Amino acid sequence: MVDQYGTARGHDPYAVLAYHPALLDPRLAGVVTPWHRKQSVRIAVTVIIVVFMALCALALLLLLGSTLGAGVLTFAVIAAFIPVPILVMALLWLDRYEPEPWHYLAFTFGWGALVATLAALVINTTGSELIKNITGQDATVTTAVYIAPPTEEIAKAIPLFLLLILAMLGRRAIHGVVDGIVYAGLAAIGFAVNENVLYFGGAYVQAAEEGGDAAGAVALFATFVVRAVMSPFAHPLFTCMTGIGVGLAAVSTKPAVRILAPIGGLALAIVLHGAWNAMASTQDLLVLGVGYAFVMLPLFIGLVVLAVWLRTKEAKVVGQVLPAYVAQGWLTSQDLASLSTVASRRNARVAALACGGSNAAKAMQEFQLAATKLALLRQSLLRGWEADDYARQEHELLGVISSRRSYLTFAAARWSAHLAYNRQYWGWPVSAGGYHAAHAAGQTAPQPPGGFR
Repeated sequence: MVDQYGTARGHDPYAVLAYHPALLDPRLAGVVTPWHRKQSVRIAVTVIIVVFMALCALALLLLLGSTLGAGVLTFAVIAAFIPVPILVMALLWLDRYEPEPWHYLAFTFGWGALVATLAALVINTTGSELIKNITGQDATVTTAVYIAPPTEEIAKAIPLFLLLILAMLGRRAIHGVVDGIVYAGLAAIGFAVNENVLYFGGAYVQAAEEGGDAAGAVALFATFVVRAVMSPFAHPLFTCMTGIGVGLAAVSTKPAVRILAPIGGLALAIVLHGAWNAMASTQDLLVLGVGYAFVMLPLFIGLVVLAVWLRTKEAKVVGQVLPAYVAQGWLTSQDLASLSTVASRRNARVAALACGGSNAAKAMQEFQLAATKLALLRQSLLRGWEADDYARQEHELLGVISSRRSYLTFAAARWSAHLAYNRQYWGWPVSAGGYHAAHAAGQTAPQPPGGFR
């Protein structure tokens, strides 16, 4: 059955307009899929990573469980996860313009939470015991200031360097400094979760041994306030220095910058981490308060301002790069206007939702994301970072853009027909929603009867 607009009821609107690739670009002739994009390689790498992280998770569970006990471990885990949603949502908000692949984000978070934490726990404990055996003195402060910062920052930085290597191979997951900050922040948040579990549980056990469960609960709460309320951004702040360096290397064509920027960012992260641990090791509230107010907090605010400014700057890439596709007829000037600012993109999604419902809104979102990825892909080409399968990626993105624009045009026309039908048979007023959605898609909606403008 079909409705009054000729559309099959219950039919998936994407099925009719599904994009079937054609040889649009002669550069695609004879193009071979790179080894790192083959399905078999992806599956093998995924299995290895999942198994490796599962083993790390099991080792952490055994170590922490044997030290803290099941009950204390449960409460410590719950407390450690309380600030996580806020921090993760802040990073995802920063990443909303061009969202990173979810599996890369999950890998980075999982690495920080499982692999980096386990490595730091083993190396820090071993180093502390070794220094204690050699000097005969407690090595807590020495470990916190000189061993933990390089160990932990290097461990958290490994996924960032892996993503940078992939970018150099042509599989670009990092397109700039903002992406580096997002990945670094997620690795650090994951690391902080398990570190907080250790600190919260350790504070409870130590206090409970002396004053009972009530004293243990008070100690856990006090530690929670210091680590999860006052300074939940400490680890993300440190590791984001590495993320900035990796992001600079990802967009530079200069060999010196590609090498020195990540190393410099990592070195700065280690120095900041060591300085913060040195202030905390004094156990002097005045020293810690001054360091927090005049060092940590200003650095964090500066990082937030920098990240937001860079994201706004990157949003302008669409308007700078995509005119080449307007000239070739792939996009229109209306498309470009609707993609060039965060506000215009939001308005286009709202208009699509108004005239076509959730399917149209989804199509608009996919259209915007594909256009953004296309702009970043072309920008990397202009900067000298051409991917080995650039033509194939460009072709796929143009296919998505074409398909979603066709659907949005169809939705706008259907909405205009719906309004005209209601006006003709029921006398309902005609709304301009269809025109806004069609304009956002770069198309001209069919005019309803009556010459409405």
